[in-house]
Amino acid sequence: MRRNYFRKKRIFAVVFLAVVCAFSAVNVCHGRQALAAYLAEEEPDISGLTAVIEENLYGRMDFIETYGYAQRILGKRECNNFSYIRDEKGFLHYASFFREEDTDLFACALRVKRMQDYVKAAGTKVLFVVPPAKYDADETEFITGMPVNDPGSIVDELIFYLNRLGVETLDLRRYMPNAALPYEETFFRTDHHWTIPAAFYAAAVLVEQIGERFGQDLDPEGYYTDGSAYTSETYEGGMLGSMGRKTGIGFADAENFTALRPKFAGKYTREYMTEDGKTVRRTGSFAEVLMDDRVLTEREDLYSDSQYSLYLNGLRVYEKIVNEENPNGCKMFLIRDSYFSPVMAFLMPMCGQIDAIWSLEEQEELDIERYVRENEFDYLIMEVYPYNISEEAFSFFEEQEGTGE
Repeated sequence: MRRNYFRKKRIFAVVFLAVVCAFSAVNVCHGRQALAAYLAEEEPDISGLTAVIEENLYGRMDFIETYGYAQRILGKRECNNFSYIRDEKGFLHYASFFREEDTDLFACALRVKRMQDYVKAAGTKVLFVVPPAKYDADETEFITGMPVNDPGSIVDELIFYLNRLGVETLDLRRYMPNAALPYEETFFRTDHHWTIPAAFYAAAVLVEQIGERFGQDLDPEGYYTDGSAYTSETYEGGMLGSMGRKTGIGFADAENFTALRPKFAGKYTREYMTEDGKTVRRTGSFAEVLMDDRVLTEREDLYSDSQYSLYLNGLRVYEKIVNEENPNGCKMFLIRDSYFSPVMAFLMPMCGQIDAIWSLEEQEELDIERYVRENEFDYLIMEVYPYNISEEAFSFFEEQEGTGE
């Protein structure tokens, strides 16, 4: 009996190790290109290698779907060890059990102030913009014990310092959600971004505030900001945001996506930098240059790309767009993240030129401070999504001019 018992153990061990080795071999073949590309980098490390392996795991989405569906059957409101939590309306949110190491928010505000002081001589107007966070204490409800990540106090503190230093701020939490744009239409259920109608509304508010604060009416006839210049199209069940891709459709269902298409053609020249540092240049109409319909019509599946990338490909680390039909229009420089991609597109018909750099860019070729010093603009607008507020997002004018401090 004892001999048979250990024989079964050995057989199981051999079979188990054979399956593990076979699955490992399949994964090596499946992700060999990604692995080779990472190992070819100058300083590959174990954590990076692990991330590449996890991202290229064979059948990865099947495992995620199975896990998410199991969580849902069990009636859980959290997924991925409390990486994401679901409210009672089905919206996914970031979770947090404790506040991260405090960011020196006053130092961040000082950098914006120094930048404003530098561009003041050229007549450039500076405006700091904060979009609303997805978590809204008045709109979202959780079951007891859900540790939602609320960045509200961080936003309040940063805006306080900026106002104290004399920097103009635009807190979009004061504008949305609202009666015309309720919470359910302001944010996606499966993504951290706001919806396209919400981004359009934000662009209209920004134009209005530029007029009130700086005296320039970018849309004197109100054509581009009242919605009459665009048609609305809804794509059923085609949107699965970044949060939904992490939890799987089994935990968070796909949702509808509403796009705004221009009734006008326009003519634009767009130059942008890809992730690998290559520069791409395109010229054409609004729909041809500022939109990419492939995310609506040519995706392999819901996991391949988000429909939010319809405008300006979601996010490019650098881009420069010229409105060929409005050469005398204002020039803007945006220090921004992906929240402002559709906003930037909606602003273009009213501007002559918009340059933009991602606030968290990591390209050696790009330097926000140098770009500000080497160019002149009518407006410099910095936008930071509440969850992106960190010293890394303010990597410019770190020293007082002329002091080295």
